[in-house]
Amino acid sequence: MNATATPPKGLIHHAPHLPTQPLNQPQPSTSPQLLPVPNPVLSYWLTEPHKHANLRSTPDLPSKCDIAIIGSGMAGVLTAYHILRSNLSSSVMLLDARALCSGATGRNGGHAKVKTATLAGLKSESERNAMQAYVFAVMGCLKEVVDAEKGLAEECEFEMRRSFDVFQSAAELEGVKGVFDAAVKEGEEWTKHVAYVPKEMVGNVTSIKDAMGGFSSPAVSLWPYKFVTGTLGRLVDRHGPEVFNVQMNTPVLSVSDGNVLKTERGDVRAGKVVFATNAWTAGLIPSFAGSITPIRGMASHHKPQKVVHPLLNNTYNIHFADARDRPTCTDYLNPRPDGGIVVGGGGSYFRNDKPTWWNNSDDSVHFDKEVEKYWDEYMPRTFLGWENSAAVPDLVWTGIMGNTSDGKPYIGRVAGAESWKQWMLAGFNGGGMSHIGLVTKAVARMVVDDLDFEDVKEEFGLLDGCGTSVKRLTKT
Repeated sequence: MNATATPPKGLIHHAPHLPTQPLNQPQPSTSPQLLPVPNPVLSYWLTEPHKHANLRSTPDLPSKCDIAIIGSGMAGVLTAYHILRSNLSSSVMLLDARALCSGATGRNGGHAKVKTATLAGLKSESERNAMQAYVFAVMGCLKEVVDAEKGLAEECEFEMRRSFDVFQSAAELEGVKGVFDAAVKEGEEWTKHVAYVPKEMVGNVTSIKDAMGGFSSPAVSLWPYKFVTGTLGRLVDRHGPEVFNVQMNTPVLSVSDGNVLKTERGDVRAGKVVFATNAWTAGLIPSFAGSITPIRGMASHHKPQKVVHPLLNNTYNIHFADARDRPTCTDYLNPRPDGGIVVGGGGSYFRNDKPTWWNNSDDSVHFDKEVEKYWDEYMPRTFLGWENSAAVPDLVWTGIMGNTSDGKPYIGRVAGAESWKQWMLAGFNGGGMSHIGLVTKAVARMVVDDLDFEDVKEEFGLLDGCGTSVKRLTKT
């Protein structure tokens, strides 16, 4: 999530080394098309399926719509939500290759925040302030939705809470703290919302063993699947299928020739198209094959069998100390109201085996058992007070994230497809929860008013370098 400039609209017409056809024109290929696989591994968030999980608003696939949105995760559903709230008299169709919200949103950590280490890694005060303000705006947008939709906050366990970034490595901690201390001295705005927790207090405050220190900052946590399905359910109740048509288990195989979406159930001609396809974007826009790469991650759910004290009331990122034969990793934790814990990460156990995770879009299989052993006794060995909890990982799952070479998502009009009226939001690098609440509002505005990233960037406070220009695409 660093910064580059977005070139002016229409640059493709001045770039003779690029193909003259739109960049999502299907290209001949000998490899299988990148599509979500059927039968993904069950995640904790998906254990209570929504009544609309496999919804098809109409038995037959409509042959046309004003706006087609591909992808039914948080990005797709919130984009539909904001378009429909704009009072635009248009028909919106939401399509997904699988069941509702079965991709990254249904497999993530369930919290939105910005890590202190991320802020400390930025080059300037203005970048640090902008990043924090941006994530706070994302959190505010999520709260706006649950406040506007009666009962949704309770339904999805929405909470504004604190999150702790805790370090077991003294060297890593000192690097971040050095930036933080200097920023405090200079009065940088972002530091006013971050509190340092020293070594002598961090164990009592966070219950994390061997902690050298940490930082706390605001965060939002929720049950992401229930947030998305609850939002969609309200849209379905509010709008008939002639206005909002949902078609699950309908893979889009290509988009070509004036926004014709080809599926096995028939073709749909759309006036406008939104790609909320994250890691699978290159399957429909081949020019992104080297720019958004699917990577596989791992998460788990842990349930204590006995009473635990103290209860964990905050979300966490734990920066672990170096291991001799493994890469270091950072795990994330989201305690649930019922006492269970969602934990994601474990990268130290699989990062050395690159084919198992890099350019891997298969979330229908687990990592091997040696990798999944990472979760054995995880809570007792990591947290004070859990030693006698008999906590076990009752679910372990995989999920697919969209990795970009520059660490920033792609937000805006699809480069080279200006006349086709296509937009995208994808490539969230495993941090979609800290983007999507805000960028969906921006993309909805672009779609409704036929605008580009640069047209709305200032209005929504979007981060530099997240546009979709040909110049950016050809750099990757």
